[in-house]
Amino acid sequence: MTHLPEIWDCIVSNLPKRRWVALDDIYTLIERNLNLDTEDYEWQSPSSEIPKWKRNVRNVLQYRKRTGEIEWDGHGNYRL
Repeated sequence: MTHLPEIWDCIVSNLPKRRWVALDDIYTLIERNLNLDTEDYEWQSPSSEIPKWKRNVRNVLQYRKRTGEIEWDGHGNYRL
């Protein structure tokens, strides 16, 4: 299972600075740059086909938004 600090480090290292990036592009960035394992690809809940790692990415973004480390435009785009 990929841990939240690993996800944040990947975002900080690979997300372009001062440019809005769509959540789907952040997912692509994470999938290309981290070695996600089988546990990461398990469903986030029994009623959802969304993998756990995507939920974890959203959790990291929400937390870092509250700390002021990343901006959110209210429409699914983020910026460092």
